Amino acid sequence: MTLSQFRLGLMSGALAMLAGCADTRPYTQAYTQATGPWQSWQVPVSTPSPLLGKIWSYKDNAFITPDALAKHMAAVDFALLGESHDNADHHRLQGWMVSAIANEGRQPAVVWEMFDTGQSDALATFQAGKPDHADALGTAVQWEKTGWPQWPLYQPIAEASLSSGLTMYAGDPPVKLVRAVGKKDFSVLPAGQSKKLLLDRSLATDLQNALQTQIVKSHCNLIPATATGPMYRGQRLRDASMAMHMVEKGARDGAILIAGTGHVRQDRAVPWYLRQLRPGKTVSSLMFVGVTDKDTDPVALIPTDPNGKPVADYAWFTPKVVRKDPCIALKKRFAK
Repeated sequence: MTLSQFRLGLMSGALAMLAGCADTRPYTQAYTQATGPWQSWQVPVSTPSPLLGKIWSYKDNAFITPDALAKHMAAVDFALLGESHDNADHHRLQGWMVSAIANEGRQPAVVWEMFDTGQSDALATFQAGKPDHADALGTAVQWEKTGWPQWPLYQPIAEASLSSGLTMYAGDPPVKLVRAVGKKDFSVLPAGQSKKLLLDRSLATDLQNALQTQIVKSHCNLIPATATGPMYRGQRLRDASMAMHMVEKGARDGAILIAGTGHVRQDRAVPWYLRQLRPGKTVSSLMFVGVTDKDTDPVALIPTDPNGKPVADYAWFTPKVVRKDPCIALKKRFAK
């Protein structure tokens, strides 16, 4: 989902490294020798895409194997795993990636978009209890009140973190603060916070325009660009907050981000802030992308920046969740 529409909807009120060599074995052979969630999809598949289950490296311009991807992502300081929030296979693959990175000898912090800082104490208390399973974590943080899809969908990520001995952290600011910033501006943040989060720095004009255009598009072109200010500010605050938590919690051994694809874009989202906050550190983005039988070109399935460059380093193709057209309901709301 673009611009993390679960939280943008709440906010608007009215209204998502090191480049390695590609595996030289035949792709199907390399894949069948591995085991993982890609061998048993949860999202129904009728007619599969030829891309289904494959991983495309935009750096190498080639398909790579899951093991190769894990090594690439484990080699960077900050690894960002971009999802569609309602796709169970994305969360299962994120969990696999968390475990795979840890198996490479890393102990990064795991920062979640889905936990906001108001849940930090409950999250820390739960983990301090050294739980064997993550099934009770949803209850501990009152997940059912957050508006995210049901906890069992996200549980594989938490299970992977706990079993790998990795600590999970909240990355998102509280919804009330996002709304306040959207309603007014960054001056409502605590003293010094705007500068600390780099919100005193403007995005390049082309990036700002592109973000505003995406917000308009995500609202079915029913709002003018002049009305995007609240959501634009909210998106920047959230990206900056996630980046800051990755930097702070990952000071020892880097960090993994669990977030929607809109937040892992290399051009203007969390990676933009990471590069400003920690120049010289390596940042890599992986997007999990749902596909149908009509999707055959891996290069065409990832958004691009204003210069036409893909905004992710890797894409892992999964079954696509079939949804009702959200524009139908939104048009009815705007018609009232």
